[in-house]
Amino acid sequence: MRVSVSGKQFIFPRSCACCGAYPLTQLSVSGTERNKLSRTQGWLWEIPYCVQCRNHVKTTDRILVAYISLIGLAGLIGTGMSLFGPDRVVGVWLAVSLGVTSTSTLGWVLRRTRRKCSPNCLGLTRSVLYLGSVGTVHSFDIKSKFYAVEFVRSNHLKIVNASPQVASILRNTKFSEYQVARRMIRRSK
Repeated sequence: MRVSVSGKQFIFPRSCACCGAYPLTQLSVSGTERNKLSRTQGWLWEIPYCVQCRNHVKTTDRILVAYISLIGLAGLIGTGMSLFGPDRVVGVWLAVSLGVTSTSTLGWVLRRTRRKCSPNCLGLTRSVLYLGSVGTVHSFDIKSKFYAVEFVRSNHLKIVNASPQVASILRNTKFSEYQVARRMIRRSK
C-alpha cells in the first residue's frame, strides 16, 4: 500500500514491520532528492524489525547480490568465450548453464531461508520501501496491511493525497477524512 506523508519526522509503530512481533532491532530505509538548487539531500528512517525478520531480510539482500553477480559473471564468461574462443557455441552453452545453475541454487537457498521464518512473516524482503519524495511529500510502500494501518493512524495529520485504501483506514478511526491534509496545487495564471 502506497502511503504519502508530508514532513521530515514520522512515527513508525513499535511492532515488527514484517511479522508484527515486538521489535528489538531496526533496518534503515533511505533515499535522496535534489532540491531547486541542485543540491542533494538524503533521508534516513529506522524501521522496526524483530531479530528473526531482520536476519532473513539481510540474508535475502546478500543472496540477491550474489545472484546478480553470478549472472553477470556468467554473461562475461559466455561473451568472452564466444568472442575470443575457438568455438562460439561452447561459450554460449557455458553462460546458459551457469545461469540455470545459479537460478536453481538461488531458489533452493531462498526456500531454505523461508523455512526459518515465522509463520507470520510477510516475505523475505523488506516490508517498508521508500519510493521517493516530491518536495516535502515522502512516499512509502508498506507491504504489511496491519503495519500500514498503524502507520497511517500514527501519522494521520501528515497524510497527503490519500488513496482510497488510506482514506478507508482513516474513516474507520475516530478521525474524519476532513482532517487529512491535501497538497496545495499552484494554479498558473
